[in-house]
Amino acid sequence: MSSDNRYSVANLVRDYLSFFESRGHTVVPSAPLLPEDPTLLFTAAGMVPFKAYYSNPEAAPYRRAASVQKCLRAGGKQSDLENVGRTLRHHTFFEMLGNFSFGDYFKKEAIEWGWELSTQVWSLDRDRLWVTIFEDDDEAFDLWSKHIGFPKTRILRLGRKDNFWGPVGDTGVCGPSSELHYDTGRNGPEGGPGQDDSDRYIEYWNLVFPQFFFTKEGKYDPLPKPGIDTGMGLERMAFILQGAEDNFHTDEFLPIRRAIAAALPRDLDSKDPRAALAVNAASDHVRALTFALAEGIMPSNEGRGYVLRRLLRRALTKMHPFGVHEPFLAAGVEAVVHSMGPRYPELRPRAALVKDIITAEETRFLDTLEQGMTRLAGIFDAAKKSKVVSGVDTFMLYDTFGFPPELTREMAEERGLAVDIAAFEAAMKEQKDRARKAGKFGREHVPFAGTTQDFITKIMDVDRTEFLGYDALECDAHVAAIRNARADRVARQHEPGAFLEFTTDRTVFYPEGGGQVGDAGSAMFGDLSLFVVDTYRAGDQIAHLARVGEGGPDALMSALEEKPAGRLHVYHERRLSTMRNHTATHLLHAALRRVLGDHVAQAGSLVAPDRLRFDFHHFQGMKPDEIAEVERQVNHAVMGDLAVTATQMPYKDALKTGAMALFGEKYGDIVRVISIEEVSKELCGGTHLKRTGEIGPFFIRQETAVASGVRRVEALTGANAHEIVRRSLDDWNGVAALLRVPPAEVEARIRALLDENEALLHERKKEEARRAESEASDALADATDIRGLRFVAAKVQLADVNALRGYGDALRGKLGLGVALVCQASGDKAMCLLVASDSAIKERGIRADELAKQVGAALGYRGGGKPHMAQFGIPDVGEFNRVRDFIRQTLEAQ
Repeated sequence: MSSDNRYSVANLVRDYLSFFESRGHTVVPSAPLLPEDPTLLFTAAGMVPFKAYYSNPEAAPYRRAASVQKCLRAGGKQSDLENVGRTLRHHTFFEMLGNFSFGDYFKKEAIEWGWELSTQVWSLDRDRLWVTIFEDDDEAFDLWSKHIGFPKTRILRLGRKDNFWGPVGDTGVCGPSSELHYDTGRNGPEGGPGQDDSDRYIEYWNLVFPQFFFTKEGKYDPLPKPGIDTGMGLERMAFILQGAEDNFHTDEFLPIRRAIAAALPRDLDSKDPRAALAVNAASDHVRALTFALAEGIMPSNEGRGYVLRRLLRRALTKMHPFGVHEPFLAAGVEAVVHSMGPRYPELRPRAALVKDIITAEETRFLDTLEQGMTRLAGIFDAAKKSKVVSGVDTFMLYDTFGFPPELTREMAEERGLAVDIAAFEAAMKEQKDRARKAGKFGREHVPFAGTTQDFITKIMDVDRTEFLGYDALECDAHVAAIRNARADRVARQHEPGAFLEFTTDRTVFYPEGGGQVGDAGSAMFGDLSLFVVDTYRAGDQIAHLARVGEGGPDALMSALEEKPAGRLHVYHERRLSTMRNHTATHLLHAALRRVLGDHVAQAGSLVAPDRLRFDFHHFQGMKPDEIAEVERQVNHAVMGDLAVTATQMPYKDALKTGAMALFGEKYGDIVRVISIEEVSKELCGGTHLKRTGEIGPFFIRQETAVASGVRRVEALTGANAHEIVRRSLDDWNGVAALLRVPPAEVEARIRALLDENEALLHERKKEEARRAESEASDALADATDIRGLRFVAAKVQLADVNALRGYGDALRGKLGLGVALVCQASGDKAMCLLVASDSAIKERGIRADELAKQVGAALGYRGGGKPHMAQFGIPDVGEFNRVRDFIRQTLEAQ
């Protein structure tokens, strides 16, 4: 690598941004890897933060922009993951230099500046440059050949796959592109880029010309104000200008690579071609993991978290064949922070947490990786004939050993094998179906008896039920429709015909959603009372599941004929208890983030009247002091009696205020923001208290694991919290009474009893050892001599198997050249122990485990052990003589 600091990564960034800033561009900082666009997994290109401005340039706060954007392409359509570790130029995480125009300049300026920066600022060898354009883009061809004077022989026209961008969806902004390539002179075909995937011609800059809108009718309508979107790979530019071996040997990347290569065994050179590619892949992946985790994206089994877990496991499986069997990526994290921290200072405060998360994930996967790789080798061998790895095997590798199917497919392809992904997905679906049916909280459902009609009757047209329950617990309402109770809402233990479902034009009943359970209460229609047991959404309407008693739906119809309107009433105490738990959930979420870190993000919740349950992303179990601190902070907020406010605002405005939105949740244009002063601000449609003081005591019952990387806290509030604390104190006082000490001395008394018990056990073991020594000497007196080999057979009365083994050890130490059979005569089932002395093993080749196998084969007992000691059970002590005689005969025959 060139020692010239002129082309260091830091200087290249400075050169690029200052070049475009001097040409009227606003320098915009990098957006997060976590995009605002919910359709994208990650920010995968420099234009992502500006996407909306191409179809609506007037909305842009500037007409020209330049940036260095963090990008991650490791999942979804834009993924380079499979290429990392195969080529010398692809990455999952990379930095994209970009200049952008929103209805301002167009092709001429973009091409001029691309040429000027490449050849005049960075002095690239013009004879090594190649240009590609879209096959129909004569304008770009003329600009390059006539305006710039670039040789026509090195301007290649390529098709849509190579030189046309977009649209991102079925319709949208799109346009041709022009790419700049550098000829490295490495092995590869002559004649320029676009012929193969070799590392000879490196594309370093893509100039995209968004000039059309692709319509539903399949037409390319010209944009009134076309724009410019360019992207340059910073790593590739550094590789070219620094004269480095490849992207992984540039000034900013090489320290990361060295840290990863240090994990290889000393006798393995990291320049070995196969090992080098593995080190490259792991170096890339640890950089991607560091940046993603620093933003709070956590490993999991779905979505973005699944991509991170796949990256980590791919790094481990790449390095494993080269003798790397221990966690090693934390050193890479430290190198990433040291190398890139000066440009991204936000990495340093999160470094320790990132290392802890990565090491925990590594440890978890390495526990099964060895077995998985062994199993994988066998599967690949078995698939050589058919050339296809079965979906069942692929699922087993995923389910048992944690191998993502994409990883199995990648390793299979390296061996010329395919993977039956369709069969894998079928096996995955079958497992999910089984899990749902056998779920701990699942219910068996039965269809509604008597009719298959959805509507029993439709009374009035209602497009949407108006929800009044934020401000009231009672209201008048008109029934819109009466339906059969749906099978998924009626449990088997109830009589299905005793329930019906009705919708209304308005309601105060909160429908199940956002983790909060549906309300319960009553409905009065004339003289008919209905007991509402559950509430849930039915499209845009709110459905009430009600127990109807005698008369069924007909009784309700009769009541409605007399009085079409009814009175709905939500159970106040039940709703209040639910609100306590929901507001406490927001406090809990905030406290967890303060105590454990900003990476904590909600992964699920349950808000019920009697309890709350909160699932969150975190890499390890909480320590007792962390649980205590979270509980303390929540109770502190409760005692502060803080105001809880609800505000409606546009979704984008809510995010600008710092309100937290849950990934995966669907939000409308207008959202509800729940704010707890100075503590929490979240998007939430649930019902809440007016002040935190109404929550009452808050008590965490337990913290447990739900899945890899996901923890669960279960907690109680109000009367339920008070009750469990009361019961705990009663139990503690009860224990104190049994121990005959004051409550404050319970712990000290229990510790004293444990110490006393341990001392008694220690003394008992010493006594058993003395007794074993004595009885072993007595047993030796009755030993039988078999051609110089002592054979001892004895029945003993001992407390347990451990005492039996102690006796065997004592006997073995006195045997000399000998074998002993000892039978534990107490208990329902007798246990036999075989011991062989060291001299018997070495001089006669007699092994206790082999003798036990012979006994098992001949007499039908099962057992095993080690050469010096083995054990097996027999039905009763009466069988002892039979075993003794068989062993004696076996020894005599040897």
